[in-house]
Amino acid sequence: MNTTAAATQAGVTTATIRTWCRKGAVAAIKQSGRWVIEAASLAHRITIGAMHTRKQATVLDLTAATVKTRTRPSGETITRITNLPALLADQLNEIPDAGDRAHAATILERASIVISDTPDAGWDEEPNARHAGQLRTTYRGEVPQITVDDVLDLAEQIRTQLA
Repeated sequence: MNTTAAATQAGVTTATIRTWCRKGAVAAIKQSGRWVIEAASLAHRITIGAMHTRKQATVLDLTAATVKTRTRPSGETITRITNLPALLADQLNEIPDAGDRAHAATILERASIVISDTPDAGWDEEPNARHAGQLRTTYRGEVPQITVDDVLDLAEQIRTQLA
């Protein structure tokens, strides 16, 4: 195929296709001054590109949750996040049974995430905490479809977003 068809198929510019041809990223030959690209090689290059495409970080809508930050007399800053069902709505929606989904939402409504700027070795062995308690949750994994790790992953994402 020619560079225009290859660019359309790959979702890139013709200049990118010509660069791939020159660098050997795709199997191609020049005929009468024009590149002729091997379709199978292009398909393989597209697959490689898809594997290396950087995922964009999802930005959470924290307005759906309650986020409160306070500083303790010790100087430790604590951020508490509640209303977790709003932040885990996609996972809740994957629970097929409406009764199980409502039960999960109730449990998550009672749970919270705590983000601290100070490590506490007392949290090291706790299954509901990470980073020496700098990330922790009151959620205990009562809903099989949503694990404590899911909630702690959410905590990591919130901490990154708030930083």
